[in-house]
Amino acid sequence: MPRATVPSDWDTLPDDELLNVRMCDLPLRIENELSDRVEQLRTELRTAGLTAHLHFYLSDEWFTPDGATAIAIPFYLAHPRLAKLEEAQMLEVEGGEYEWCMRILRHEAGHAIDNAFRLRLRRQRLEVFGSYKQPYPESYSPRP
Repeated sequence: MPRATVPSDWDTLPDDELLNVRMCDLPLRIENELSDRVEQLRTELRTAGLTAHLHFYLSDEWFTPDGATAIAIPFYLAHPRLAKLEEAQMLEVEGGEYEWCMRILRHEAGHAIDNAFRLRLRRQRLEVFGSYKQPYPESYSPRP
């Protein structure tokens, strides 16, 4: 499907109009503060001697796909206008502050590194963290 035409001043649209624009049609990239945070994570990993090649992309939520060395970052962190809309809709911007974002990036990097080196198959990891096949406790379930 061809990309819809989005006005160049899309970031000035009222909330109700912006909500009708598809995320994939917005001219978003991982840049500025967000790219600085990704680079900070890469630096931390290199400093720790971890050489996993991680890929970062924009998505609708934070996550690391099983088996992948990719980290999905919520699209609303790619532009201040979208963060403002997220806050209006959800009453918070998950990962919006520097330290919060870094904590989540580090957490997701743990999943990506686990995938890269297949750590979940190692006996020591199993002894420390238990089986990855065990379902999360109910307290981890989302409560919309």
